[in-house]
Amino acid sequence: MTRLSLDALRSVPYFSSLDAAAFADITRHCAIREYAAQELMMGHTDETRDVLFLLQGLARVSLYSADGQRVGFRDIAAGTIVGELSAIDGLPRSASVECVEPCVAAVMRQPHFLAAIAQHPQFTMAVLRHLTGQMRSLTTRVFEFSTMAVRQRLRAELLRMAEKAAKGQGHATLSPAPTHAEIASRISTHREAVTREFAWLDAQGLVVKEGRALKIPSLVKLRQLVEKDWAE
Repeated sequence: MTRLSLDALRSVPYFSSLDAAAFADITRHCAIREYAAQELMMGHTDETRDVLFLLQGLARVSLYSADGQRVGFRDIAAGTIVGELSAIDGLPRSASVECVEPCVAAVMRQPHFLAAIAQHPQFTMAVLRHLTGQMRSLTTRVFEFSTMAVRQRLRAELLRMAEKAAKGQGHATLSPAPTHAEIASRISTHREAVTREFAWLDAQGLVVKEGRALKIPSLVKLRQLVEKDWAE
């Protein structure tokens, strides 16, 4: 795994707009930590309060039912903050975060995180924008779960994943492709239903499986399909 220094935080939205003095003041309280693939970064109901800024790798936010069924919420990539809720309200972790692949994160203790919020307005606004984005995402998901059929929820989730991976391009590649079980956990259904819907998308040329990757040739066509679902 590539070793990173705290200078890597300059590319993270929470730090990128800070002047040199503010950046130095906040980052001196951070420590770089490496995590192996499948390692637990934080567990559901843990009493820890550290905040992590992911610098490298991919992690997944999930909850597990009493019988071991996993409910996936979102994947987090470089530039993402995690653990901020417990740091702010002092309550146990609301979900587990596991490394999908090897990860590197900058770790900040709760008192230093709260001090940064209190003392540096630009940092505070970045955290508020993040929290606002999470609230909007949750509102959208609640609406989808309440009003949409499985096929519609799958298309909407696939579009979100594709737009994130596309980085402004008209097509996207998800690599490695999420498994049908992983997608099922994200949209509250079962693997067999996801498999059926992907077969239909493949027949329409909206997705193409190539090895371990899943290609979405046209975001425009997928977006039009999702917009049609929302209009129904």
